Amino acid sequence: MEKDLWEEICFILTETIPSNVSEQIYENKVIRVFEKLGWSQYKKELSVRESIQFGAANRMCPDIIIRNGKSEPVFVVEIKKPTADLNFSGHKNQLASYMRMLRTPVGILVGDKFKVFTEMPNSRENEIFLIEEIPLKKTTEKGAAFVQSFKKSENIYNSIESYVQSGLKKYNEKRKVKEIENRLNQGNFSDEIFELVKDRLIEFYDPNLVEKVLMDYEFEVRSKKAAFHDIESSHSLAITTSQVRSSDSNAKRTKDGLKIGEYVQKTFRELFANNKLNSNDIQALLSPDYSKRVLNAGYPVLRNTSQGRADHKGYNRYYKEVFGGKYYLSAQWNVSHWESFENWLKEIYRRGLP
Repeated sequence: MEKDLWEEICFILTETIPSNVSEQIYENKVIRVFEKLGWSQYKKELSVRESIQFGAANRMCPDIIIRNGKSEPVFVVEIKKPTADLNFSGHKNQLASYMRMLRTPVGILVGDKFKVFTEMPNSRENEIFLIEEIPLKKTTEKGAAFVQSFKKSENIYNSIESYVQSGLKKYNEKRKVKEIENRLNQGNFSDEIFELVKDRLIEFYDPNLVEKVLMDYEFEVRSKKAAFHDIESSHSLAITTSQVRSSDSNAKRTKDGLKIGEYVQKTFRELFANNKLNSNDIQALLSPDYSKRVLNAGYPVLRNTSQGRADHKGYNRYYKEVFGGKYYLSAQWNVSHWESFENWLKEIYRRGLP
């Protein structure tokens, strides 16, 4: 039944109007739609352009106010002709003002689609949130749910509340998805990916051989949305070997003819030999938080020899060589660490002697 009624609503708002329809004619069509949902103008359940005073001399006239049998506002509707841009902030702000003044939990913006808004608890003044957007297409499943929730019924408040909660759940999920996407786009997960791949390969191959091979690989998280001819999917893991990278990237793979791991070892030998690291530097490099934040390292850069070279799985994560007489140096370096390591090293040399 709801599906049939939604198809009739789509017919009224799309197939019975000219392309250049005026807002007034379209408004009459929308009024007809809400009458189809059971709200009667005769019974004063559907109020059109009702003038409502607020303050000493101000008035507002919402396009449609839906009221219950006690004349209490249930929801409010603002109508724009189909060619209007419903994303224009002024339309949303106007609807928000009506909702706030009438104290309705829901407002509906109607144009070439239905946009259903609600006000979050503790939201800022005049701030409402989109919880559903329903295209005027007979095939959309959202249409039947809209009809079920907003048609006249004895349990209309419960129906709308259920609709709002469902919409808020989807709104919050979208917000979380956006947060995750932002982290993927802004964060550097290459080290974590590198370690996961290494751990997996070490289950089958010699750890030293795996590490040697992986030195020629780098890993990154890349959104396929940014690619023109990618397979349809939200995200992918891109794995690229050094042989197919640009010349600029290849130049970063070695310095003085040394790969990143070799260069780091050479550098720390020199730093310790020339007393360039003070006690604060060493304590920082022993810290997993500092090592991760500054050098993007998955393990503390330095470790006391008393702790050994192996991690909790028994895999050696540190070079055999002892640095500074009592420290092991992390062996977990790959091409993604070049920039952070060079920036850290520049700061060490910039300050001069400790």
